[in-house]
Amino acid sequence: MQYRTPLLVLSLLIAWQQPVFAAPSTACTGQTLSKTFASGASWNLCWTPRQAEGIVLSQVTYKAPNHPARRVLGEAALSQLETALDDGAVAPLFLSTEAGFGGNNLQTLNAAACTGGTLYASNGRNVLCATTRDHGYSYKYTTQRQGQLWELSSHSQIGSRNYAVRWRFYENGTIEPSLGLSGELPVVDASAAQYGWPAMQSGKIATGFTDHALWRLDFDLDTTHGNDVVEEITSQPSADRLRKTKAITPLTTETGRTFDPETKRFWRIRDGILTNGSVGQLSYELVPNRYDHSRANSSNTPWLAQDVFFTRHNACEKHAANNSSSSCSTNVSQFANGESLNQQDIVVWYKQSYHHLPRSEDSNRIGTVWSSFQLLPRDWHSTNPF
Repeated sequence: MQYRTPLLVLSLLIAWQQPVFAAPSTACTGQTLSKTFASGASWNLCWTPRQAEGIVLSQVTYKAPNHPARRVLGEAALSQLETALDDGAVAPLFLSTEAGFGGNNLQTLNAAACTGGTLYASNGRNVLCATTRDHGYSYKYTTQRQGQLWELSSHSQIGSRNYAVRWRFYENGTIEPSLGLSGELPVVDASAAQYGWPAMQSGKIATGFTDHALWRLDFDLDTTHGNDVVEEITSQPSADRLRKTKAITPLTTETGRTFDPETKRFWRIRDGILTNGSVGQLSYELVPNRYDHSRANSSNTPWLAQDVFFTRHNACEKHAANNSSSSCSTNVSQFANGESLNQQDIVVWYKQSYHHLPRSEDSNRIGTVWSSFQLLPRDWHSTNPF
């Protein structure tokens, strides 16, 4: 028996309306949410559902105990998710813009889907779950401290797959966006063995697939959104592996960059003016997780050829690929067209690629697979505020 779920014909069945893009604003256009921990640390943000991205966060502000509140992100969302089957039988689909993580695909949540948390509604439907959790040690030496996090989650059902979009806001200022995949295998008994895995007791082949998720992170550090700087930081090992030499290189124009397993390489967005009162400049760094899933780059597809892109804010650049605005380019590799990044409103486009080769345990439900990364405060404070 052969079947293909509606996921593979979404582009024929779903009518997509062009979104209207608003100009940058410091005002909250959605609903406000806040969390204050017992320590006095707090997070404040706005949230709103959109047809393509699902839940979009904006005006994300963090306050450490006995420190002022400072804005971190002007806007943040899962910008695009492309999915492609290993057998190449159908063209890759852009789930964000061809189906949408919002609208009717954004699931209505009940209490069982938000155990121990609080449900928040939009247009009469509970679509967002907020939960406070312990996350273990904040630090441990001669003394110790256990920390907490605040978790916001939503679920979107697209064809046979369920996607959970989760944001964790840690008490220490760390932000962890995550994407969880579950649901049913999209294609069974439609491909040759080399394109999948026998995932049924009958030996039927379940086709493998790859998801490319790109997150859009509009950094607006502190009160001014247009004076941020991007820096690439490397730690290069010596030939004998006994030393590592640090180098900091400003990225002065829009560009795409890749991770390097041989050289430690990461990036930070820093405020162009403010310091932490000491020698450090206020910044957040990008910390990749599940690095083995990040290097699925494709030279034939420019927007997948890099792991991360840095661009200057443009209101119509909303989707990393299949960007349908008539006044903008179509993908992030075209957004990165050499404009200045020095003292600008910086947007980070971070890609995570995950290849799923099915297994027998996925035969009735795909075991949830999480892909995540972190945004970590660097020199946000002169000392550990806890």
